[in-house]
Amino acid sequence: MEENMIKNALSHGMCVSNMAYAIAKEMGFDDEFCREIAIAGMIHDIGKIRLSSYLYGSDENTLHIEQMKYVRMHSQLSYDIAKEKGFSEFVQECVLYHHENYDGSGYPENLSGDAIPLGARIIRVCDVFGALISDRAYRKAFSVGTAIELMIDEVKNFDMEIFLAFQRVVNSANIDKLIATKWT
Repeated sequence: MEENMIKNALSHGMCVSNMAYAIAKEMGFDDEFCREIAIAGMIHDIGKIRLSSYLYGSDENTLHIEQMKYVRMHSQLSYDIAKEKGFSEFVQECVLYHHENYDGSGYPENLSGDAIPLGARIIRVCDVFGALISDRAYRKAFSVGTAIELMIDEVKNFDMEIFLAFQRVVNSANIDKLIATKWT
């Protein structure tokens, strides 16, 4: 993997971890829950390492159907790694289900509503936000305000209680510290 891709992946993991921790705190969860959700946020995309040659071996800036098939495998691969490395069942579930949408349109199992583990619902919001505020091969990062607007347009994908806590965190004075995860 190229160095820039590793830095972007680490930055994204740190952003998701920080945001997940802050949202869990905002929602009143205990320190153990907050610590575990932060771990899940940091490693949620670790399975992409095993897919790097499929995803990043091309010079093109768009994902093809074949590449999308592999992208959708990363949550299962991330879960496998988390399990293999002995992370808690809570962390494993967060990692496996972090692409499930509240309306049932996500993957890998099309879970909906409260059938999606709570931790995965928190990671989902943070993952989308982190992706939107980051540069991608195919687009520049969105501002925090634009990212929130885009997320509101797709609010059906999120647990509303978590999304409201997310908005309180984003509107807090500490948001710059939470998302300032650029590796130099």
